[in-house]
Amino acid sequence: MVRFKTRIAMAMTHFHLKIKTDVAEKGVDAGIADGKKRLNIFKISNMYIMYVDESGDPGTHPNSSPHFILSGLIVSQNDWDKYLIRLKEFRKSIKSKYGLNQRTEIHASELIRVNKLEEYKKISKSKRINIIKDYCSQLPMIFDSASVINVCIKIEDHPDHDIFNLAWSRLFQRYDTFLKKKANDKGIIVADDTDSLKLMSLQRKMRLYNPIPSHFSGTSYNAPIDSILEDIFSRSSHHSYFIQSVDLIAHCLYRKEYPKGSLRKYGLENQFQKLDPLLLKEACKSDEYGIVRK
Repeated sequence: MVRFKTRIAMAMTHFHLKIKTDVAEKGVDAGIADGKKRLNIFKISNMYIMYVDESGDPGTHPNSSPHFILSGLIVSQNDWDKYLIRLKEFRKSIKSKYGLNQRTEIHASELIRVNKLEEYKKISKSKRINIIKDYCSQLPMIFDSASVINVCIKIEDHPDHDIFNLAWSRLFQRYDTFLKKKANDKGIIVADDTDSLKLMSLQRKMRLYNPIPSHFSGTSYNAPIDSILEDIFSRSSHHSYFIQSVDLIAHCLYRKEYPKGSLRKYGLENQFQKLDPLLLKEACKSDEYGIVRK
């Protein structure tokens, strides 16, 4: 957050310098008027943070997954401290109930099939899956004023698209729309380690040019995603309970969309439904859960 505030301060300095240039070139009245328009973006009534994680991979090689999922957990800065306290309390309960250290990352796919996290091996598989179930049950209560946007792209349905860019552009658009409906609210994005350079290029392009098909004609109009501040901030899931929470959401969506026979006895395909109170269903009104699929 310190790094973010530093970037905003630098941006504000840039805007003030631009105002001085406008005044010199256009005269006092015109220069100040243009400056006020620019500075209006900083009259922020609230700041939102969207934590993002993914499931699957966007590649098209033979070993690729059939899907690429992005889940974004949107929290208000005003609720952040409250949510962190609740997450810490939840982790204490998990430690008491299952013996999982509070500093050990909760990683949904690892809980099902242990690969790297040795501490998981001390806990039986049924109990590890119960951690997932408990987490899903608690998320709507922990994040009682938050929202979740989900994007699920079936790779074979988009043979001519860059799946990574397609999924992220849909997420950017929905988040920007969410922020615009909140009047002057702005937001940032914090994501688990991903292709940050590719995302930076996509996001900067969409800030300037983001064509949206018109509902009233065969044309499109430009709707730049200018409510999202700065480039994406990367955060290791190991160090963030918020990223771990959205990892669980993305994985539960995957289990819903692609249920595995050997896991049906655990009911993992039914866990996503527990998250219903969190889902931003207006992100895609044609889908029961608001999941963006195209």
